[in-house]
Amino acid sequence: MVSSIFSLSDFDKKTWILVAVASIAVLLVVLYICIHFSKGKRKGRAAEKKVGKFLKKLGKADHVKIINNAYLPLYNKACEIDHLVFGRFGVLVVETKGISGKITGSGKNLTHIIGSKTHKLYNPQMQNKTHIDNVVHHLKKGGFDKTPVNGAVVFAAKDIEFPSELGTDMKGMEKLYKSLPDAGCNQDVLYNYFHDMQVKNPLKKAWIKTRKKND
Repeated sequence: MVSSIFSLSDFDKKTWILVAVASIAVLLVVLYICIHFSKGKRKGRAAEKKVGKFLKKLGKADHVKIINNAYLPLYNKACEIDHLVFGRFGVLVVETKGISGKITGSGKNLTHIIGSKTHKLYNPQMQNKTHIDNVVHHLKKGGFDKTPVNGAVVFAAKDIEFPSELGTDMKGMEKLYKSLPDAGCNQDVLYNYFHDMQVKNPLKKAWIKTRKKND
């Protein structure tokens, strides 16, 4: 009788654990869907798609390799990088912004004005620096210490005003790309290295999506 009670108790604990895990998974999926289909996210995804196509066309003759929306490990967490471009120049880490309006200020938190509304905007250069540091870390870990890493913040919308030090537009992106010197890197090797290390767990990716700042 006692053993039966303990078995039932263990069963109840396991059941509640499974229910809790399932509930968290469902909550993450719901959050992901809500954010994924929000107006701001739709605009952000459209901008990322636009820049992704632009980068592909820009590097076609150079046979560059691109990973769009790369999910890379970051210590015990992970981060999402809009575009990783691999070429003979090394690695180009690109952060895309699809916002409109006007950006002012300096430092960590900027002011984003659109119409009559004002919002805080996390500095995209600081955001991309975290991504660049992550890429450099993985390159060193894989023995690619001498691989050059460059970064760029691209504002894809035409109706956006921003300080020049915050990033560039599409024309500026093209100019930057063409200025990258040939470092003799093997883009296929670099691409495969980063492609294979990507976070593949869909729940973890959904969590990253809900935590990502300022698309």
